[in-house]
Amino acid sequence: MKALLVILSVLLPMGSISQPLTSINFKDWYDPENEVQFTFQIIKSDSMHVHYRFVSRAFPANKYAITWEKRDSYTQREGIPIPANTIASPVDKQWLGKLSFAIPAKSWLLVTKVTNTESKKSWVYFKLIDPAYPINGWLENEAGQVHERYVTINKAYTVNSAGLQPLFVSYYKSDFQAATPPFSDKTIKADRFMFYDSTFKAPIGSKFIPHQPGLYLFQRDTNAAEGFAFRCVSEIYPKFSKIADLAEPLIYVTTPEEYGALVNANGDKAKFDKVILDITRDKDRAKTFMRNYFRRIELANLYFSSYKTGWKTDRGMIYTIFGLPDEVSINDGSESWNYDTFKVRFTFVKSGSVYDPDNYVLLRDKRFTESWFSTIDLWRKSRF
Repeated sequence: MKALLVILSVLLPMGSISQPLTSINFKDWYDPENEVQFTFQIIKSDSMHVHYRFVSRAFPANKYAITWEKRDSYTQREGIPIPANTIASPVDKQWLGKLSFAIPAKSWLLVTKVTNTESKKSWVYFKLIDPAYPINGWLENEAGQVHERYVTINKAYTVNSAGLQPLFVSYYKSDFQAATPPFSDKTIKADRFMFYDSTFKAPIGSKFIPHQPGLYLFQRDTNAAEGFAFRCVSEIYPKFSKIADLAEPLIYVTTPEEYGALVNANGDKAKFDKVILDITRDKDRAKTFMRNYFRRIELANLYFSSYKTGWKTDRGMIYTIFGLPDEVSINDGSESWNYDTFKVRFTFVKSGSVYDPDNYVLLRDKRFTESWFSTIDLWRKSRF
């Protein structure tokens, strides 16, 4: 049956946000039960190109309006409307579209509002249009442009870039370290320029098939801080299922001795299960603990995958342990998460690089010690 193409018009009156971005709670961005999901990919070439994808869990029962604005600051209450249309396909339940702008002299904010025209509920998303944004290419698969920050091992992708010359691909075997606890004095950051393990060329339009897990950086000029990177992961990512893969994410909720025993189990299920049972003291609690903990790991991987797996990032760590925040507030260069139940607030500051321009680093503090260990204790008692 031929797919029905639906044109979603811009409804400017419905699209008015009329409040500063600093006053909006963006927790929906990280809520797996949210009705809609919206992602941006910005590509810099001779212009700034914004590729976006919108997916609705309620599609096609509801209709949506998508509107766009340009804002100069996070505190600006209203922006300048940007006319745009997009096409939706009921076959793949997603809207795919593209907007293009001249490279700006200074940064500005592209704000979009998605409104369910039946329920009148709306969601706001935004992206910084930065003249220094380093991403200048992308990968495609059979479904179109890849919006995730990861690719699947042994799967074919098409290499694309603004230019015609072949790209240099640097491969980094390192899996990188997990984030340190929020009270730690040590912060793990990716270097601006890391030493690669190998390199090869990828002509534009060629097929790229990653055969090894790790980080792949595509660049036109290896001396420039421009390019685009993807982490190669297993076919079931963002989930983990093999016993051998389950030990490392448990580092946050185990003692050094327990963690060592899990690692030394080397995929032996009986040895692995014994450690988990010793922690929870009950088979049913052990099952609940593993199910709930690795659901958090899956979501952290989904939302925060970067040059390293999502659960290892600072935001991924906090999401894994504390869950979906009650409030997410965003300002210029920072993102704060507030948890009412735990009476704690975490702030992350933007610390991007060519490997991940949108990476955020947690502002660590000793005052988080009690909240961290009391929450870990709840996990170990399987109270999540």
